[in-house]
Amino acid sequence: MTSLDLTSQFLIIGGGIAGVSAAEAIRSLDTNADITIISDEHNLPYLRMSLTRYLAGEVALEKLDLHDQAWYQANRIELLTDQRVENILLEQKQVVLCDQRRIAYEKLILANGASPFVPPIPGHELQGVMTLRSLEDAQKILETCKEPVNIVCIGGGLLGLEIAGAISRHGAKITVLEALDWLLPRQLGQQAALILQKEIEKLSIRVIVPAKVKQITGSGSVEAVELDDGSLIPADLVLISAGVRPNLGLAKKAGLALNRGIVVDQHMRTSRADIFAAGDVCEFEGICYGLWIPAKNQGEVAGKNAFGDPAVFQADAPSTKLKVLGIDLFSIGLFSPTLESDRLVTWQDGEKYASLLLRNEVIVGANLIGKTGLDLKVKKAFEMGRSFQDFKNEVDLSFTE
Repeated sequence: MTSLDLTSQFLIIGGGIAGVSAAEAIRSLDTNADITIISDEHNLPYLRMSLTRYLAGEVALEKLDLHDQAWYQANRIELLTDQRVENILLEQKQVVLCDQRRIAYEKLILANGASPFVPPIPGHELQGVMTLRSLEDAQKILETCKEPVNIVCIGGGLLGLEIAGAISRHGAKITVLEALDWLLPRQLGQQAALILQKEIEKLSIRVIVPAKVKQITGSGSVEAVELDDGSLIPADLVLISAGVRPNLGLAKKAGLALNRGIVVDQHMRTSRADIFAAGDVCEFEGICYGLWIPAKNQGEVAGKNAFGDPAVFQADAPSTKLKVLGIDLFSIGLFSPTLESDRLVTWQDGEKYASLLLRNEVIVGANLIGKTGLDLKVKKAFEMGRSFQDFKNEVDLSFTE
């Protein structure tokens, strides 16, 4: 392919779930549309959300692919891997690749995701300090785990805990550090987090909360993590899970409207009528979701609207389930009282725990731990805006304040 040799009716930057979902949506509407996906990774587009399951040995490498190569060929979707887009030329309606080749488009969909945020911790540049975002990262972690090692996971959020649970199965000695006062601070209240911590520690995973990291030490390669209290935690590998930041470089150079992400409307349209955005890179009504299901839905909506078939993104309250640790955990909506009309009711039976946040006696959020059997019932009650009294009569549990 030479410069300007390729023109694509629908050009999609990013091979994650948002980008592939956009391509699927367009193809479902038109069997003849020209569709091109550009990915900067070597592999076929894969299930990024299953990387921790791959680490745990629950999913084989070949099962990670969203589709096999034959699917792209059968659906006549041009997939360009190992390619990075350097610039978007708005007036020419072209993108410039890293080797200076150009691809023209009619409609452009930005689904180029996000990158891990690495706090400026002294020593974060040492060899052996990593994040988990790509299949290549996961394979490097597995290579390290072939020998007995000490691994420190900085960050006690969802990804940090899933990484810890996955690699603990390989015999590594794991320590999880969370800077705030409890685990999963974005999903759980303190009482639920304490129950979760006890369950995690039963898996021989050490948990320190709150843990303020002073520095990562080592001579060339990581050797330990030092906390503010002066304690040293031996480390052959440090994995940082401190959230992600949308990849805004392309959009910024193109002059698209930005906030924390690329600002989009309910049709996933950016400030430029012929450019759409979906997934981790975009921001809708002030929210950068960073979650698989919204990314998939946004990709589908972006693809349909790029084609000209009106579709609207419906924002749902994010819900959370742990996948790797073998612990049943469900969280949805709010979990801590913030208004005078809020009250928290709880139920516990041994290792099973449930808390419901009520606002004017309507369920507006919940934390569930253990096999309570309440997941679907709580989710339905939350989505329907049911009263606590109706829900309590249905489940026949003794909740207390």
